[in-house]
Amino acid sequence: MSFKAVPVVFPVRYTLSDGELKFAVPEEQLAKALDKAVATLQADGFDEDSGRRWTAFAAGPTERLETIGSLGLGPSSLESDPVTEEWGGVFRLQPVILSGRWIDYL
Repeated sequence: MSFKAVPVVFPVRYTLSDGELKFAVPEEQLAKALDKAVATLQADGFDEDSGRRWTAFAAGPTERLETIGSLGLGPSSLESDPVTEEWGGVFRLQPVILSGRWIDYL
């Protein structure tokens, strides 16, 4: 995503639900720029059992959600995080591009 014509990167809280990525952004000004825009989300992690690392990438249109409760998520999700209530907004990203891979180190 770009903000005032400059590409920006922000850490976000996210979850995957019914094939859609749902995430919260930290600032209202960013949230206004993000509504109905095309955005990308990259996530990295690791599998504790195997020790293998992974990366995933998604890009697509966003839609601002009215409330955190509209996410319909479980207790370990965004809606259980009290700081989310103070964040700029909660969004749904419907991936048009979705890719990922395991990262193997030599």
